[in-house]
Amino acid sequence: MSKQYAFLLAESTEMRKQYAFLLAESTEMSKQSSILRKQYAFLLAKSTEMSKQSSILSKQYAFLLAKSTEMSKQSSILSKQSALLTIATIL
Repeated sequence: MSKQYAFLLAESTEMRKQYAFLLAESTEMSKQSSILRKQYAFLLAKSTEMSKQSSILSKQYAFLLAKSTEMSKQSSILSKQSALLTIATIL
């Protein structure tokens, strides 16, 4: 009976060690999970901010492109008017 008791006691001790190890692992995984959730939230906020900035830049680009096109048209008109004035001055 004492051999059986010693065996069961050893098994119980081993199971307690395994439980303590698994509890420590679980705690560590929980900490890591918390860190990853915070990092994800941060990256999501950054992504949202970058998306907003990209949208603003796209609108600014479209505005500047329209202005550039308008200035190009005006430059063409001014060149033609200058040419006409030059011809009129010569005549």
